Amino acid sequence: MRIVKRLGCGYRPGSIFIDMKKVCKTCLIEKPVSEFYKQSTRGEYGVRGSCKLCDNAKKKQYRTLLGENLLERKKAEYQRNKQSRLTQKRIYRQENKGKINALVAARKKVIKQRTPKWLTDDDKWIIRETYELAALRTKMFGFSWHVDHVIPLQGKQISGLHTPNNLRVIPGVENIRKKNKVLNVGA
Repeated sequence: MRIVKRLGCGYRPGSIFIDMKKVCKTCLIEKPVSEFYKQSTRGEYGVRGSCKLCDNAKKKQYRTLLGENLLERKKAEYQRNKQSRLTQKRIYRQENKGKINALVAARKKVIKQRTPKWLTDDDKWIIRETYELAALRTKMFGFSWHVDHVIPLQGKQISGLHTPNNLRVIPGVENIRKKNKVLNVGA
């Protein structure tokens, strides 16, 4: 066993990586540890038992075999556990009011920092109307609608402003799926 400093290869620059080999439990081929997905809680050397190729093949086979049935089962499981999950969320919010308040305060601070001083009263009115539209759509359609920043306020490569031109009302599921990314809108 020898210890090498590696730059790149999916590891943090300067991190120490043990240059070892491991036998994949699926294909039974000896491969470098870097060919295995990391798994911190179990497994020899902190990696999974199957190599990345075998692991991906298993996942693909699982998805193709179950296909639509998998989606239906997940939806049914969600409906079965919906009430208990909502109860767990409510309890968590009650027990962690300090954390929740800190997150809300941080979000408000970001919005305030990203709202330009040159906004007119009409611009501020349009922003308020956008949030009211999201609330109205949520009430009308029965599922959550969010106000999305087309260019995120805290993007990794680019940050947008809290202005009417950067806002749109979209279903909450789409906004959560988008995360903190800039998507090609209208392209």
